[in-house]
Amino acid sequence: MIRSSLTLEEILEILDELDCDYELHERPEDLFCYIECDLYDADFTIYPWGPGPFYKDFTFKAIRYPELDPETMCTQFNKVSGFATAFPVDLNEDDEDDDTTDFVVAIKKMFSIDGGVTSEYVKKTIELWAGMLLHPICFFEEPTVESADGDE
Repeated sequence: MIRSSLTLEEILEILDELDCDYELHERPEDLFCYIECDLYDADFTIYPWGPGPFYKDFTFKAIRYPELDPETMCTQFNKVSGFATAFPVDLNEDDEDDDTTDFVVAIKKMFSIDGGVTSEYVKKTIELWAGMLLHPICFFEEPTVESADGDE
């Protein structure tokens, strides 16, 4: 069956079929919701766009603590990946009293089903997203090697 929109219940059914652990968060006062997910031990969040009940657009988002310089990691990831984008986020950016920086790497994917897709396509996209998050070696290229003067 081709779908050009999904309800929350249909999204949750797909997550159930994937054996994904999830928690739905809803704010009825402003029609905002999001789903915290754990699939294959990869944590991420799904944000449906719009007031519902029929959603056509979604954002998948995950946060990772960088093993390397966050800007280098994001640059390398964005050069390689056509599936999602990464960008550095300073968790202390809004804290004027704190001079320290605490960078994380945010990874997001925009996902639209406008025009029609099957439930199987949605399921495979979520599996691909979670799989990508599990494999940090494929996630980022090797760190750049800085040459030191005088080293052979």
